[in-house]
Amino acid sequence: MINPESIMKNQFIFGVVTLFLLAGSGCSTNHPGPEITGPEPEPSLKFIERDSVATGDYRGISVHSTLDDAFAILEDYREKQMITYLGAVNNYFSDITDIENRIGFFEWVVLDQKSDTENGVQIQLEAGAVKRLRLNKGKELTQWPETADPKIAVRINDPSDLLYSKLVVLSNQPEFSRNFERIVLTTKYEYAIYDPVRAEQPWTFIYWSESEGRMEQVRLYFKDKKVHYFIVDHFEQI
Repeated sequence: MINPESIMKNQFIFGVVTLFLLAGSGCSTNHPGPEITGPEPEPSLKFIERDSVATGDYRGISVHSTLDDAFAILEDYREKQMITYLGAVNNYFSDITDIENRIGFFEWVVLDQKSDTENGVQIQLEAGAVKRLRLNKGKELTQWPETADPKIAVRINDPSDLLYSKLVVLSNQPEFSRNFERIVLTTKYEYAIYDPVRAEQPWTFIYWSESEGRMEQVRLYFKDKKVHYFIVDHFEQI
């Protein structure tokens, strides 16, 4: 597959996230404390305790809230620089309606069959509109599908809301439906990584509270596209 131009960056970040998640998944309550991988936290911190949160809410994210609601809260934290590291790998979809409220956060929409094909389509977005269209094999397009009526085809400069509406229509047409077996959103922010094998893995982020002198490594686990529970590792400044 000929991937979007940002794939090399994604692969590097994916490697860091994988190490991060594996380090977390290998811990137990009997472990003296998890080892932080990824960016080195400043200042130096020591492990205090671990919490499991299965009811209520944590840092504004409620148990049973939707993926979109959790994403919006984390994005607000990112903009306020309250999050110093975040890995979210649930950007692989098989239902076009799942991306309705997500397109604006990403730079690429990739549509393909369950396995990679030369005719999978890559849609690049910039400033909320379609900037570029090309097939996986490298062919540049002015519209996709090439054989579709221009009124329903995705075209350069289509705004993201129109893009979504067109994709819904195209996904319901038998001649184009196979291109919607696998839908990928990638990558505007470093945590927006795509990896289908780990699509059910938790979102992991580090929350830093300067006023409290504490840092938290938080993992959000999901079930049926809703927050199921949190695992929180607490650290304090030393």
